[in-house]
Amino acid sequence: MITGVTPAVVALTFASIAMTQSTCSERCHILINKSTDIWVAKMAELTNLLSQTEVGAFKKNGVVVPKFRLPADKLALLQELAHNLISDNRQMGDEPITSPHVPGSGIQGVKSDPRWIEIATFPPLLDMMEQLIGPDLILWGTTFFHKPAGEKRIVPWHRDGRYWPIKPLATTSVWIAVTDTTVENGCLRVIPGSHAAKSIGDHYRDHSDDVTIPETLQADQFDESQARNIELEAGQMVIFDVYMAHGSQANRSGAKRVGYALRFMPATSHYDHHDIPIADSRGSAHHTRPLIQVRGIDRTGKNDLEIGHP
Repeated sequence: MITGVTPAVVALTFASIAMTQSTCSERCHILINKSTDIWVAKMAELTNLLSQTEVGAFKKNGVVVPKFRLPADKLALLQELAHNLISDNRQMGDEPITSPHVPGSGIQGVKSDPRWIEIATFPPLLDMMEQLIGPDLILWGTTFFHKPAGEKRIVPWHRDGRYWPIKPLATTSVWIAVTDTTVENGCLRVIPGSHAAKSIGDHYRDHSDDVTIPETLQADQFDESQARNIELEAGQMVIFDVYMAHGSQANRSGAKRVGYALRFMPATSHYDHHDIPIADSRGSAHHTRPLIQVRGIDRTGKNDLEIGHP
């Protein structure tokens, strides 16, 4: 059995062989007479979207920008959904919107579109997650980030695991650029290697109007001189570990910066809806997060796949 090979991929492969047969008998003869082992290797090649170099970079640095990007049709859908989400929920301003992929979930009362799930469960994204964290995958949340033009608030340096009720703590985030993200419009910033100690670090709570989330890493917990700006074109993405120190600056440009983050955890971890850390972030409603088993099975037998679903 080939992990991560979807029926669509298999169908596409056989369709390609059939097409080859009708247009080039010699090539078809070669293809059909290849050994099963070679065919399996080619199939694995199709689904291993992350190269060994990219996987290695993720393990070493805790962050990677893959060569893979959303195809044009998926990017167009994502941008349409983003435009509508902003237009339909102007009361949210620049506040992060949680779980738009499950309309009616959470406590924010936003109007959303069920098609968000098409992005969150896009098979190539799941294939990459399998490469990094294994075949049993739970999508436990998504977050929509909208930083309007001229937005002065920053996202302070922080580690997400500070307020996520996951035991043992394990999550890989896929942050997809809906618009181009640049230094000028406040792109994501990370500190490569800051995940290595597997420590959340010491945070303090900042409820000022200058920040979009209250959790802020103590200054002695990271070396900002090592920070890397993650500039992306629309449709590109960055994948990073739960222990990664990250944040972003204000948007000093005349264009909005928009991103959509997907949160995946291996189903060997338990998302405990009933043990929410005190350091809960604004409006996140971690106790109502809707979990979705997107691949494999729940290895813990504890994850509640009903809470949070309307």
